[in-house]
Amino acid sequence: MSLPGNRRELEAGSWKLVAGSYFPMRIHLRIWRQPGPTQQGRLVAYTAENVSADMSFLEMLDVVNERLLEAGNEPIAFDSDCREGICGMCGVMINGQAHGPKALTTTCQLHMRNFKDGDSIVVEPWRAAAFPVIKDLVVDRTTFDRI
Repeated sequence: MSLPGNRRELEAGSWKLVAGSYFPMRIHLRIWRQPGPTQQGRLVAYTAENVSADMSFLEMLDVVNERLLEAGNEPIAFDSDCREGICGMCGVMINGQAHGPKALTTTCQLHMRNFKDGDSIVVEPWRAAAFPVIKDLVVDRTTFDRI
């Protein structure tokens, strides 16, 4: 389908910038799933469909969780509190980088426009001896209580 003016031709299933908005992206995810603190974890593959470039990374995970629940599956556990870039509860590793590819940006403020249609993203908990994994992307942060 061609659009008038200087707009690009639309391609099925991809996001192209057209008049300041984006069309849905498909993002391939490998997310750390761990049922409990003493159980083994592993990366599990998911595909996030119809991802808006205006979604935050956590909103995209919310959409993946909605699909999992609709299918009768366990949602991905992850932490968030303020979703305003203040508290730091949302810290995960995205493609090996704390909070993702955008410097000085928390995961909840990282928008999907920083990724491209078809991107593969690995999401893991922030691991450290002082912060053991409780479940999936959730870590025990009680060490902070001692500070």
